[in-house]
Amino acid sequence: MHTAHHAHEKSTRITRNVIALGFVSLFTDAATEMIYPLVPVFVSLLGSGVLVLGVIEGVAESTAAMLKLASGVISDKTGKRKLLVVIGYGISTLVRPLTGLVSAAWQIVIVRMMDRTGKGIRTAPRDALISASIDERIRGKAYGFHRAMDHAGAVIGPLLAILVLSLLILVFEMRESLLILRWTFVLAIIPGMFALLTLIFFVREKGVVSSASRKIKLSLRQFDKHYLIYLGIVTLFTLGNSADAFLLFRAQESLNNSDTLYTFIYTIPLINDIMARFTDPQTQKQMIDIMFIPLLWAFFHIIKVIFSTYLGALSDRLGRKKVIIAGWIIYACVYLAFAFLDQLPYDQQLALTFILFAIYALYYAFCEGAEKAFVADFVKPELHGSAFGLYNFSIGTAALPASIIFGLIYSSYGAGPAFALGAALAFISILLLIFFVKSPGEKPRL
Repeated sequence: MHTAHHAHEKSTRITRNVIALGFVSLFTDAATEMIYPLVPVFVSLLGSGVLVLGVIEGVAESTAAMLKLASGVISDKTGKRKLLVVIGYGISTLVRPLTGLVSAAWQIVIVRMMDRTGKGIRTAPRDALISASIDERIRGKAYGFHRAMDHAGAVIGPLLAILVLSLLILVFEMRESLLILRWTFVLAIIPGMFALLTLIFFVREKGVVSSASRKIKLSLRQFDKHYLIYLGIVTLFTLGNSADAFLLFRAQESLNNSDTLYTFIYTIPLINDIMARFTDPQTQKQMIDIMFIPLLWAFFHIIKVIFSTYLGALSDRLGRKKVIIAGWIIYACVYLAFAFLDQLPYDQQLALTFILFAIYALYYAFCEGAEKAFVADFVKPELHGSAFGLYNFSIGTAALPASIIFGLIYSSYGAGPAFALGAALAFISILLLIFFVKSPGEKPRL
């Protein structure tokens, strides 16, 4: 009895492979988030606006989507998940810092496409590798843990960016906003290299042995119909789920319209010392944006870190659908609140933006682990690479029109209609998920 209990306890622990992959994501996201929250400010300094931002994010995610599907199928055929993961992380690590070398906003599209190419190659094989490294009873917990580590990196990244920005200004006495941002982006290669080395030396290949005689193909007939319906609903949801860069852009707007925060920031000794190095008021305002937005982004990811593992594990007990629906409801309500944010005075807008970012982070904590575990629940282990590839492909192909449509509406009619559309599509997706998707073992509702 004691031996059986010990074996059960051991099988329901997070394995070393999953922990190592968690650290890979932590270092990678630290590198990514040294750059990502500053992209809206960078795009503005390069003379472009919200529509260009939509094109950048939409093209980047759609590029990744195409490759996620292909790499997932190839990983099922070859059984070499780790090799594809190494190639993917390697490409992103080397390309990402090139953001600091662009001279026009449209060039960021090329860099982001190459960065997302790496993400596209690695994502499905990595998710399949996690599934192969863990007991199926704790899939939600494992994916939640992995996302928590990823978000921990997203907390560290903005803080590293602020540290680098401060050193560049105070120690190296840089005074030009664009130059300071460029150097910050280039130095993002350092945590990226830590991720690559961790992956190479500490992650082991796991999973089924592939059949050399099996053709590389993808047939929808091999998947459960409820899995395919689920993918369709997720695609619809994603059409209203524009890039988070728009939320940062919206936060920057609220910051620029409020004098209260600027007054408060000048009371902080370090910030006041940094601002004193700039004599031009416009440059001072730009630098406050550059310092504040990463702090907001780090705060956003702290909430994810705290709740992702727990809420992922909650889906193991309560069921994936219930947890996903809870997350989508949070998303819809937050977007609806952002749609009406303009109705408030500027200072209240800024305060509510902080609150909404905290609540919005819970949407990720509810959904990221549960959604991926739901994919694995539907599919045989030997098809996990293809299943995750198709899942990510569905999300990614919707990302381009989602971000471009959002950007067009935002630039033409303002933030309200753009966010309202996202909320409406989320509510529709919730109803479809409730009535048309049956979890494995669940009785159909209709």
